[in-house]
Amino acid sequence: MYKSITFLVHNFNTATYIQLPESVVTLKNNTDLPSLILGVFFGLMIVMAIYNLLIYFSLRDKAYLLYVATTLFSILTAVSTNKLGDQFLWPNYKGLDSWIYITFAGISMFFSSRFASVFLKLNENYKRLDKFMWVIAGLSILLSFLSIFLTLEQVTPFGRWLVLLSFPSYIGVAIYVYSKGFKFAKYYIIAWIPYVLGLVLMTMLGAGWLPINPFIYYSMEIGGALEIMLLSFALAYRIKGMRIEIAEKELEKQQFKTKLLEEQKIILEQKVEERTAELSEANATKDKFFSIIAHDLRSPMIGLQGVGKKLDYFIKKDKREKLLEMGSQIDKSIDQLNHLLNNLLNWASSQTNRIPYNPKNIDVTQLVIENIALYKSLADAKNVEIKNKITSGKLFADSNAVSTILRNLLSNAIKFTKENSCIKVTSEETTTSFSISVSDQGDGIPLNKIERFFEKTNFKSTSGTSGEKGFGLGLQLCKEFTEMNLGTITVQSELEKGTVFTINFPKNNK
Repeated sequence: MYKSITFLVHNFNTATYIQLPESVVTLKNNTDLPSLILGVFFGLMIVMAIYNLLIYFSLRDKAYLLYVATTLFSILTAVSTNKLGDQFLWPNYKGLDSWIYITFAGISMFFSSRFASVFLKLNENYKRLDKFMWVIAGLSILLSFLSIFLTLEQVTPFGRWLVLLSFPSYIGVAIYVYSKGFKFAKYYIIAWIPYVLGLVLMTMLGAGWLPINPFIYYSMEIGGALEIMLLSFALAYRIKGMRIEIAEKELEKQQFKTKLLEEQKIILEQKVEERTAELSEANATKDKFFSIIAHDLRSPMIGLQGVGKKLDYFIKKDKREKLLEMGSQIDKSIDQLNHLLNNLLNWASSQTNRIPYNPKNIDVTQLVIENIALYKSLADAKNVEIKNKITSGKLFADSNAVSTILRNLLSNAIKFTKENSCIKVTSEETTTSFSISVSDQGDGIPLNKIERFFEKTNFKSTSGTSGEKGFGLGLQLCKEFTEMNLGTITVQSELEKGTVFTINFPKNNK
């Protein structure tokens, strides 16, 4: 017959209840081999606990601390279940072993569930599984609490139910996490094999299917010890793997930094090349610019060269016609110099962003009349008529900028208009804009030259129909001053018929 006795065997990760034959109990009377097995078991467990505690102090990895706590309470559980506590640890409290093992088992299961969660990184990657592990941990603490206030018979069913829940859960969660790519979970799974084997052997022994054998009787302690060792190795592999991952991340970071530096180096080299090209182009433009300025300044100066001697000679000879002709040439040369110097001054100011900008409401008609009057003598010298078709118009803009634009457009029109012809100044007004057009009757401009008219590097000395000098600086000023007033400038030209320059401003750019 079998005499049923309740026996709780708790290992590193769970606890279970089995029924053993009465004859097995007599095995405990043999103090030699069982004592040796238990001595090896407890010695190994204590060594592993101390060893991993030292590792925890070195690495400060939470998993090691949970491992140590689980191991310590597993030892206390095994001490109680083998009736060693009454004999060595609490001899003054006889009978405590009969129920305290459930308290220790519950605490050990609490730490083992948290160890599984931390080891498998459930909190980082699987929040729901981590919450499930917290449920098992909470139930484990509840088991320990109930064991203090309830009888053994009352708390045992709850303990068995909790074992059936937690034991498969640990393995199932580990297998699931491993299937999702967490390779270190396999060490956790492997660590369970010795204990599962011990559990099977103890179950078969309890059923009477195996002969009485001390190694089978203590198979769960042996399996638990092996599990403790394997889990310690699993922790070592985990740390090693984490270090490899950190090293790989550092390598990736260094490679990224190297790649970023190389890309920045390439970008910087490109910018240096672009800047060098811009500076080279700017220097070439500057040299060309000064060459043209020198050439165009020299032309009107030649007209003034020796003027004193000529005037003295013509006065002495009483040649009034020659004096009048020379006076006209002097006026022409001075007008050219004045126009060129004004454009140079305005251009220099625009390049250093020192042009004053004071927009206000201006009378376009009056502004056009004033600027036409400035160029009347030049137009009369070529017998060119300037027709003002603007009778009214208001504009919100900088009056000095608009005057500079008109003067340059009128000067160009006079320069390139044939003698005995006319120049027209017209306007067009809409609800949102106001435009002014200056049209001449010159030879027209080829399309390929129009496309480069407003380029900053397009400085080229040109001659008007009567030899007047210019190099495109005025058109640069027209474009910059128009844009400063939020306007646009366009050119329309037809060969042998003439050219029309149009500046268009918004009526109100406040």
